[in-house]
Amino acid sequence: MQLKEAEGLYHPYEVFVQYDHLAHHQHVGSVLAASPDIALQLARENFLRRDKAVNIWVVRKDHIHATPYDVPEFFANEFDKDYRRVDGYADNARRWKAFKQKALHIEDIVNDLEKGG
Repeated sequence: MQLKEAEGLYHPYEVFVQYDHLAHHQHVGSVLAASPDIALQLARENFLRRDKAVNIWVVRKDHIHATPYDVPEFFANEFDKDYRRVDGYADNARRWKAFKQKALHIEDIVNDLEKGG
């Protein structure tokens, strides 16, 4: 298949399927086809034999723009945004329990008002 693909006869297409109108398209696999129309037919035959769907996308693999694996700086955080991460909140349960123990209760406030007034 590599030889025919190199000659330009067939191209790999990535297949995305939307199973219902409220769902997102999901990547389900790839097909090797000569044109987008044939890729749609192959995708339907290969990936929707038993499942129902409302939409299929096929995208030629060489039309997908992706980040290179050898440039980790692309994903580096430029600013310190630790407050957006959830791993800093691991001990929230302990902090909340300590806060509740120190917090005033309505009964304490009423008792203080009765004693003072």
